[in-house]
Amino acid sequence: MQDDPLITAFCRYFSLVKPDKEQLEAVYRLRYEVYCREFRYESPENCPGEREIDEYDAQSSHCLLEHVVSGTHAGCVRVVHVDARQKIHELPMERHCDNCFYETEYRPDRLERDAICEVSRLAVNGLFRRRLGESVTPVGDLHLLNVPLEQARTFPLLALSLFMSAVAMMEIQGRSHAFAMMEPSLARILRRHGLKVKQIGTLQNYHGRRAPFHISLLTALSGIHRSPSLSQLYAHSYANLSDPHPSDSLWDAIASAA
Repeated sequence: MQDDPLITAFCRYFSLVKPDKEQLEAVYRLRYEVYCREFRYESPENCPGEREIDEYDAQSSHCLLEHVVSGTHAGCVRVVHVDARQKIHELPMERHCDNCFYETEYRPDRLERDAICEVSRLAVNGLFRRRLGESVTPVGDLHLLNVPLEQARTFPLLALSLFMSAVAMMEIQGRSHAFAMMEPSLARILRRHGLKVKQIGTLQNYHGRRAPFHISLLTALSGIHRSPSLSQLYAHSYANLSDPHPSDSLWDAIASAA
């Protein structure tokens, strides 16, 4: 399978890390910039120290995306786990949007707790969330990054890469079902690239107009494997976020069977 030059460039210019304690602070500050200052989804008064943080962060796997050349924190995402070992047994969407689900078997309240997780707090630094030809965003000036056009062309891949990282964390943690409150536009992008996501509820005013979606790990990995671009992004994410010598990888099993 031939590599996509754009994806290859992206993997060269951006790195994914499991944040340590210091890097987690960078995650919280980045979320503050995006969720509080830029989009005003959260109130700055509720985020002391310019850190956007909540009770779910303590039972989440986090990913931080870094721009290698500038050292800028480009994006982040978390995967929230709920099971008997955790303090909170409800996913964020169950707490905030429990009245919006359709009558379907693929609802978080109808699945085992240790099989589910929620992808949330996906945020992309406003410096990178732009169209070519634009230099100023609400939170900064792209010229400060001093990046050539070749790098700028990879910026639209940031959100997709973060979602691939979330699927990788889902596999690493052994979760069969993931849920996410997504804008319909992001769901369309994921489907267009080959990642099947199923809407399981109505649109809600929750950090913008979003609806609950379900992602099956097996279906997701099968779709990723059929897409050259997603396969490359996923392999990059999994290699960066898994242990040095992962075992029993479902991704490897699917690739071997193809």
